[in-house]
Amino acid sequence: MKKRFAAALLALALLCTACVHRPGREDVPPEGQYAVYFVTASGREDDAALGREFREIAAENQIEALIALLLAGPESDALASPFPQGTVLRSWSVNDGVADVDLSEAYEGLSGAELTLADGCIVLTLCQLEEVEAVYLTVEGHPRPFRDQVLKTEDFLLNNVMAEEGKE
Repeated sequence: MKKRFAAALLALALLCTACVHRPGREDVPPEGQYAVYFVTASGREDDAALGREFREIAAENQIEALIALLLAGPESDALASPFPQGTVLRSWSVNDGVADVDLSEAYEGLSGAELTLADGCIVLTLCQLEEVEAVYLTVEGHPRPFRDQVLKTEDFLLNNVMAEEGKE
């Protein structure tokens, strides 16, 4: 059962992430700004599952600032927050390139594609930081069932997307 669930989860992740907007040369964030990822809100099938907006943060407490921006939601009407109301950051730390992020109980209410997209928003946003190579998410200090793993940007982005963008 666990293997079947894991295979279905992987297939869902690949399906959702095939259309993630990858940064190109023309849309590198301005100095001092970071891409903050959210779910696209257009409802069009040909749109990417995730989009981003560039936001400025203070140089100190970058992880805390980026999580606060994620949980506050997007400024753009074209994007939507994947996070349930009441989700808060309980704690965080970075050890050997892995950001350990503990969220409140509200995050546990997500499942399936919604959880995959929310995880992707956190991972893609935090892995821009020089000291973060991967993210380990917990809820109320506990590993999540069937999701007890360290996540990297590669888990949410397909390498062939960049190869396709380079072809013209």
